[in-house]
Amino acid sequence: MSEFIWSMSISFQLLFIIVSGVLYLFLRYKSFKFYSFYNIFLLVYVLTRLDANYYALEDFVASFLGDKNAKVFVAILCLYFQIGFCNFYTIFALYFLDLQRHTKKFFTTVVKILKSLAIAFFIFAVVSFFIGDYPFYLSLFTFIYIPVMLAVFLPSVYLAMKHSAAHKYFFLTGASIFVVFSLIAFAGSRISSLNMENPIVYFYIGTILETIFFSLGLAFKVKVFNEERDKVRTEVTRHKHQQQISRFQGLLQGEERERKRMAEELHDGIAGDLTAIKFQLSVFNKEEASQKNREVIDEVSKIIDNSYEQIREISHNLSPSSILNYGLIGTLENFCQKIEKNFGMKFTFSCIGEKPDLSKTVQIHVYRIIQELMNNMLKHAHATEGSLEIYFEKPNMRIIMEDNGKGFSRDTISKGIGLSNIDSRIKFLNAKFIKENSQGGSKFIIEINTDQVPDHGNFL
Repeated sequence: MSEFIWSMSISFQLLFIIVSGVLYLFLRYKSFKFYSFYNIFLLVYVLTRLDANYYALEDFVASFLGDKNAKVFVAILCLYFQIGFCNFYTIFALYFLDLQRHTKKFFTTVVKILKSLAIAFFIFAVVSFFIGDYPFYLSLFTFIYIPVMLAVFLPSVYLAMKHSAAHKYFFLTGASIFVVFSLIAFAGSRISSLNMENPIVYFYIGTILETIFFSLGLAFKVKVFNEERDKVRTEVTRHKHQQQISRFQGLLQGEERERKRMAEELHDGIAGDLTAIKFQLSVFNKEEASQKNREVIDEVSKIIDNSYEQIREISHNLSPSSILNYGLIGTLENFCQKIEKNFGMKFTFSCIGEKPDLSKTVQIHVYRIIQELMNNMLKHAHATEGSLEIYFEKPNMRIIMEDNGKGFSRDTISKGIGLSNIDSRIKFLNAKFIKENSQGGSKFIIEINTDQVPDHGNFL
């Protein structure tokens, strides 16, 4: 039975040497490097617990040092391997429980203590070997090393419970079992009055249970790590999206200001000049002018009036001041009426549902998208009928624009900046844009969740 458990323990150590080594190579986590060292030292120690291996090692060393020295040397070496795997396991545990991040001072202090113990017990090992006194070395281990390690273990458990994530429960359970079973095995092998048969079996069982609970803790930590990584990625994506939105906002805001400036220039400059020219024409005394000149003056006045109306229309399209006065719905309704009037096509407008309270910025973006789509429809689709429908169902806004034209592809309009502006405004609004082409015409659907629209204030 004891040999079966010993074999299981060896198998577990070999498995986890491979696992921890692979994890360290791929993830570069220091904790797995120390876990590899722990398993290597533990594997060597467990191998020497089998009598055949232990005596074979003694015989090998005896060929160099003699029988008496070989017994002392091998006994001290095996005990020092215990110190080695205990030290590496402790450092691994501190890393695995993230105490190097949460309690840097405690972590640094423990590492210094472990280094000091390793050096001190190496010196003690050399001294004990030269004086040929293994019991002396064992006494130092019993009354110095074990109490110091327990003094490190207890506050480590407390700090882990306070600072570490949920994987601590699995790991600390396994570590506690390992410590308790190791102490039972040590006590059983040193205190004859306990009458324990094969106390080393407890040690084997402790190592097996520790690796099982470590596996559970590792799986849980990987889950937590993946969740944290996904959270960071989501935050980075959100931050990048926010930066992109801010960049879009800056570009669109600059474009809108330039539109407004040009509209003012047209209205106050060229339109004003046309008004002045018409006034100058009106001062001519038509009665004194010849019939031919009167006809020319009338024709020029008509041209000036048409030009003035065109400039007013261009100025209005560049800067839709009516949004400030009538809002998005009123402005769109007026826009549809002008299309019907100016282009001789039947174009209907409808609005259904309770109108949401949209900022002027959002209203302008929606207006510009619809305006650009209508311009492309008029230029490329050759439609005779069209419709614009807006549905409100808080917090959603759904815009559907249809026509009976021949449709148009992205390639048809890719040379201009209109489509790029549509895409930018769609991204700014966190909206969905769906385009359907068929032999019966084109259909555009814009879906906006008003609760998800970024708030960047108004820039009109």
